[in-house]
Amino acid sequence: MFKKLKGEYMKKILGIIAISGLAFAYQNCAMCHNGSMAIKLDKLTPQEIIAKLKEFKAGKGSPMMVNIAKGMSDKEIEEAAKKYGKK
Repeated sequence: MFKKLKGEYMKKILGIIAISGLAFAYQNCAMCHNGSMAIKLDKLTPQEIIAKLKEFKAGKGSPMMVNIAKGMSDKEIEEAAKKYGKK
């Protein structure tokens, strides 16, 4: 099936998949941050998470996290920090 998809059509499909993946990653931070792939968020205070996400949103750091953070509003950043941060 994928061999037949070429050019702009394929780029659009891959773009949609990438955006969907980033949206899912934001919705489920624990997907990477609950195992050995990335720092465990419950080791950081909500304030530390907010500061780090704002750095990512400004374009500093891991390209994957930069893309995820750029898609988050300030309210979503605060909610994620509260949900996943050290209690």
